[in-house]
Amino acid sequence: MNILFLSSIFPDAQNPSRGTFNYETCCALKRAGANVRVISPQAWTEVIKSRTKTEPTEGLVHQQIQVEYPTYWYPPKILRSQYGHFYWKSIQKSLEKVLTNWDPDFILSYWAHPDGDAGLRLAEAINKPCGVIIGGSDVLILPKESGRRKPIVRVLQHSDLVLTVSQGLANVVESYDVPAERVVPVYQGVDIEHFKPADKEQARVWLGMDPARPLLLWVGRMVGVKNLEMLIAAAEMKANRGDDFVLCLAGDGPLRGHLEKVIQQKDLEGIVSLVGSVGHQDLPTWYQAADVTLLCSHSEGLPNVFRESLACGTPFVSTDVGSISEIANPKYSMLVESGDVNGFVHAIDEVLQGPHQENAEQAPVRSWDDMAEEILELAESLPDSHGVSNSISMVSDTD
Repeated sequence: MNILFLSSIFPDAQNPSRGTFNYETCCALKRAGANVRVISPQAWTEVIKSRTKTEPTEGLVHQQIQVEYPTYWYPPKILRSQYGHFYWKSIQKSLEKVLTNWDPDFILSYWAHPDGDAGLRLAEAINKPCGVIIGGSDVLILPKESGRRKPIVRVLQHSDLVLTVSQGLANVVESYDVPAERVVPVYQGVDIEHFKPADKEQARVWLGMDPARPLLLWVGRMVGVKNLEMLIAAAEMKANRGDDFVLCLAGDGPLRGHLEKVIQQKDLEGIVSLVGSVGHQDLPTWYQAADVTLLCSHSEGLPNVFRESLACGTPFVSTDVGSISEIANPKYSMLVESGDVNGFVHAIDEVLQGPHQENAEQAPVRSWDDMAEEILELAESLPDSHGVSNSISMVSDTD
């Protein structure tokens, strides 16, 4: 089966840790026998700053997955309802190149808008079935923005298949009048050869960390929804009562500069460490070195960070948001109400002192190959052409 994958959230040589879940999905689909090609538009703001041609990662070259990185031209912060149109126009040359002497049997996008919008447009243009993978905020938050609800609902209602990373997200999608038979939870996986338990002391030595000092780990992108100031507040509370530990924030993003100032103002430089973006190959070592992995987000879908952490034998503490409860288990995790700093600190203490780490090493692990096989089975069950029931309520498309 030929699969064309569309997403701006995809790794490249300069951003190797961006969208690693999409990279793993494409690699697993290829291992399962699919011929996968990728179009990953790059925001023009990033292209101008980098001033270098976007190239694929060594892993993509090794996997022989063809990737096109067109520049995504759009007006920042305005006309957001038309972002699907701008995305569609931006990928035309890449589509012409990719579709020369090659026909996709299935078009798969990650993120409802604008990526899924463009995938749907292509499906309608060449009469091929399409699916969209819903990550979380694209149906939980973006529909609240002025002008974005209609194009997002159009994607959900007109795509032949809507895949969600959790049952909770599937329920949200169905609330937009999408037939349940076209909405399928397909849980993400981990690379079980890469993410696995290892000696904690050796991992810390490799990272240059104190083997005797408790290590708390956060992994992600530094944006507002991740609520990192709550995490820093929890670290401050622990530090003020004399706890010895280090909190490592592995990631980057627009709020990094602000967080650096907050850490300095609270005199936490010796406790909270901003380690920057961590490459996918090095992530397992961080999980293996950590005593607990933390998230305190306002909103999430079902973050793969926790699956990776558990696969490495490390328990987690998180705010109880999105669908995290679907993989949580009191044996190896604790959930706290969003915004409850005291409760968050108490949960960290419980996990550090309890049997959670030993239990985490026994947690069930799902592989990317498991996910890919499910996606292929679903894609192969679709008709050869695009089309959904006309009885579904339609959303007008003015582009």
